[in-house]
Amino acid sequence: MAQQLYFSRDTRMFIQFRNPADNTEAAAKLGAGALWEVPVLDGYSFSQTTNTSEITLAEMESTVGISRRGRRMFTDSLAPAEWSFSTYIRPFVSKAGSVTPAGSVAASDATEVHAVEEALWAGMFGADTYTTGSGFTRATNPAVSGGPVITPASTSSVISIAESNRSAMTGFVIFFMIDTATSNPLVYRLPEAVVNEVSVDFDVDGIATLNWSGMAKEIQDVSGGVLTGTSAPAYNATSKDGSTVVLGDIFIDTDNALGRQFNIVKTVPGSGNVSLTAAIDEGTTSTKNFIRNRLTSVSIEAADATDKIPTIFPGSNVPITGLTKADPAVATAAAHGFAVGDKVFVSGTCAITTSSVDVLQNIEHTITAVTTNTFTIGALDTSSSSGTFSASSLVAANGKYSLVLTGGNFTLGNNITYLVPEELGAINQPLEHVTGNRAATGNATCYLTLDDADITSGTSRQFFNDLVSTGAMSKVVNKFEVTMHIGGATATGNTTDPALKIVFPTAHIEVPTHSIEDVISMETNFTALPTDFGTADEVSSITYFPVDDYA
Repeated sequence: MAQQLYFSRDTRMFIQFRNPADNTEAAAKLGAGALWEVPVLDGYSFSQTTNTSEITLAEMESTVGISRRGRRMFTDSLAPAEWSFSTYIRPFVSKAGSVTPAGSVAASDATEVHAVEEALWAGMFGADTYTTGSGFTRATNPAVSGGPVITPASTSSVISIAESNRSAMTGFVIFFMIDTATSNPLVYRLPEAVVNEVSVDFDVDGIATLNWSGMAKEIQDVSGGVLTGTSAPAYNATSKDGSTVVLGDIFIDTDNALGRQFNIVKTVPGSGNVSLTAAIDEGTTSTKNFIRNRLTSVSIEAADATDKIPTIFPGSNVPITGLTKADPAVATAAAHGFAVGDKVFVSGTCAITTSSVDVLQNIEHTITAVTTNTFTIGALDTSSSSGTFSASSLVAANGKYSLVLTGGNFTLGNNITYLVPEELGAINQPLEHVTGNRAATGNATCYLTLDDADITSGTSRQFFNDLVSTGAMSKVVNKFEVTMHIGGATATGNTTDPALKIVFPTAHIEVPTHSIEDVISMETNFTALPTDFGTADEVSSITYFPVDDYA
């Protein structure tokens, strides 16, 4: 009989949430959880090793010049399985009952935003159930009302980390099916898997990719529990190993319009055919939902309004030379460069007062409209104010630094470890995992720029100078809101380009380092911090923006 070889290029990966009713791997619930197909890139891995100990001797020579030099090895425990793979970032709008191409399974029964890889985000941040139309939630002892982890809407999908303050994450199951020989596929099952870390590297010429890694309790070869056919098998059908079909067995539909469809047996009745959980695979064949890294940008803004002053972190800043007495008030600032939605802090006085208080001094204002030389402060009513405009060191600053990236990355981690007993005389098995401190770090690389307005326009050179200024050096902890627009800032407002937006609201930024190459560049490292030790808000939001039609 010829040997059967299996090729990594024929691998398909699937993720199944555990049954939310009891959050266990109970045999009676193996097929109950929702199931997704997530395409992976070349270079994936999974492995499991043993922990061993060694006994050696160290003695001097005997009277006849002999010294024992033997050794013994003992197996102490089975280490937890480790896995890693990469996926593309692929948002899409579900077509519900009108899924294309034929044969695919819809992500939802509503027209709402999802992502091919979203189940991994859900597992990383504490979700334990999925409901079509409601998204991923934490049903067991939620910290937030409703326990939302991923909330899909019609134009975007928002991921929250608020449920991730857990001593242990809800496990899920990973299946790797290597379908080189369609008559005898190889299927590995990794139960109680958890996501430890996700990262993305901004390769300027590449496609936006997420790099995932984590652990599982063990690696199981379940190829014997595979059934194939053109329709759901009967209650007494036999699988590849000759056993009668049971819950959790795998059924491959060989005549699905999209190809060989992966299913898990959900119920086995006393007669008739079994019921199946089909893998959600909507959007996996689209070529429109990939994100180009070259469009990625990053914005860095001083998080504390009082830091937006010329002596600390002004970012883009201009003098104000006029202010109308109207509702709303309109400020004059030549070629200011501000945008609608900017929050500007104004230092200095304008001599226009309300209740004897200067209407601009040391107050952060939100811009609601702009022209080249003016901006409107929608919430400021000066129509009944006293005094006549007279500026004294009057400067408006948005505290923003816009860096044009040449590269960068961010990493989110749960710092998970597995608990393994250490009993003597036994080969111990992994018990359960525990989480460590949550980590959120990143860096951005950009060219060192210089232009005529460099000191006031929020460029990379100004950013470095401001970080090492006397005012900045007086702050032991600096706070910046770092916003990464993977796919570009403009993509978040249209329906033609997919994008992923990540906001770190209070990041501590290190002084940039210079890289001396043909073109001098700078690398800026940051660490996202929570509001306090008990709050999960290092990341305020992760938002997917899709194209309007992925087909």
